[in-house]
Amino acid sequence: MQPQPYLAPIPLRGRISRTQPRGLPVVNMGFNELPYPPLESLQEALREALGQAQSYGSPHCDALRDALGAQNGLSAERIVCGNGSEEILDVIARCFARPGDEVLISEYGYIQFALTTHRVGATLVKAPERNFTTQVDAMLAAITGRTRLIYVANPNNPTGTMLAVSELQRLVRAVPPEVVLVVDLAYGEFAGGGYPARVHDLAADHDNVVVTRTFSKAYGLAGLRVGWCHAPAWMIPVLYAARGMGTVNALAQAGAIAALAEQAAIDARVAEILSERARISGALGQLWLEVVPSQTNFMMARFRDGSAELTERLVEALFDEGGFVVNRTREAGLERFFRFSLHLPENNDRLVDCVREFVERRA
Repeated sequence: MQPQPYLAPIPLRGRISRTQPRGLPVVNMGFNELPYPPLESLQEALREALGQAQSYGSPHCDALRDALGAQNGLSAERIVCGNGSEEILDVIARCFARPGDEVLISEYGYIQFALTTHRVGATLVKAPERNFTTQVDAMLAAITGRTRLIYVANPNNPTGTMLAVSELQRLVRAVPPEVVLVVDLAYGEFAGGGYPARVHDLAADHDNVVVTRTFSKAYGLAGLRVGWCHAPAWMIPVLYAARGMGTVNALAQAGAIAALAEQAAIDARVAEILSERARISGALGQLWLEVVPSQTNFMMARFRDGSAELTERLVEALFDEGGFVVNRTREAGLERFFRFSLHLPENNDRLVDCVREFVERRA
């Protein structure tokens, strides 16, 4: 007899971990990270904060919330910070969902939505997508009397697709006021056109809408784990009741504040990723791959006439021949796809060359 957990086990996603057979440097393109090192000003802020590592730092991230409010035109009193946006998503679930409740997501919604639902014992409901994109009418049709929480990642991970603001407006207006709608903007900066600001404006006047953000993607600080949310004023004390105290450490706070002061440099890096996204999408399309239109810093692609087994062979070949680690997209219905983060132009070129060689050998 052994202890019995309340949660059912979830299998771990396998990634290549063996030695690169040709001795090539390994380029990890499987975690949706940016390829750039921290700016020198960020490194200096981290070095300075390290000298005060005996202190916890602000439990409520006061200076960081002030900086976020000033940067985004929001009241700092309506911002909560967390250990990555994943903590914020988890806190929201713990506040609003219990066994017997339903949490609604789209068919290929972000895996963390399912995990947070799993942890609180609620029932996960998935609304069908069209062309790997969230469908507002399908989401609204799936709402029942037991729905307590809706998560929408926009742009979405793993598909990279996105709802237009007009469709998001339609969803916000139609969701019942007793249901919490979370719009996850982890990749919002890559959508262009000031997309995050327009979503924050949409959320400002609704008492059931929360917008989550992160420093892990556009700001390139995945290793520091800093996320935040913009929530209705009444909800802030509720979220603090479930949020861990001091979960954003002092170094992470210092790095995030320094990053906000370098917005022009951050924007230039995002612009390079967007340029590479268009270029590499076209290159892969010429190699008979179908690339799902992406509004993120990653791309999801498959062979037009291929199988999950062929995709697996490509994933292995990219590592063996080029040292590239890409993501196996194993969600049900996406098994034929692989996903990779856009990298520096020279590495993106090498990845395309490896795909071309694989295609030529197959022919």
